[in-house]
Amino acid sequence: MKRDVLERVLWNLSVDRFSKVKFKENPTQYLSRFPLGAEDVRMILEFDVKALQEAGVSPLLTLGYWIEMSPDRQMSTYNKKLGSESGYSGSIKG
Repeated sequence: MKRDVLERVLWNLSVDRFSKVKFKENPTQYLSRFPLGAEDVRMILEFDVKALQEAGVSPLLTLGYWIEMSPDRQMSTYNKKLGSESGYSGSIKG
């Protein structure tokens, strides 16, 4: 269930304009609408894409969330957060 909720949150933040606005206004308040634990909230707020993927979240959703919401939208930073220096990896999964 946790993965499903995380994926729903990231999907909303990737495609829904209202969600994007509300998240930018007050991220903690926006996330309080969902049944998320403290660690889940931390992963989202810190853009911890590696931890999100390790929790089972789709790499496509972490990438979309990164591109739409991250203050630093650089792919090189995204890949560093995944632990990959390659410019071609979007996933920690093998």
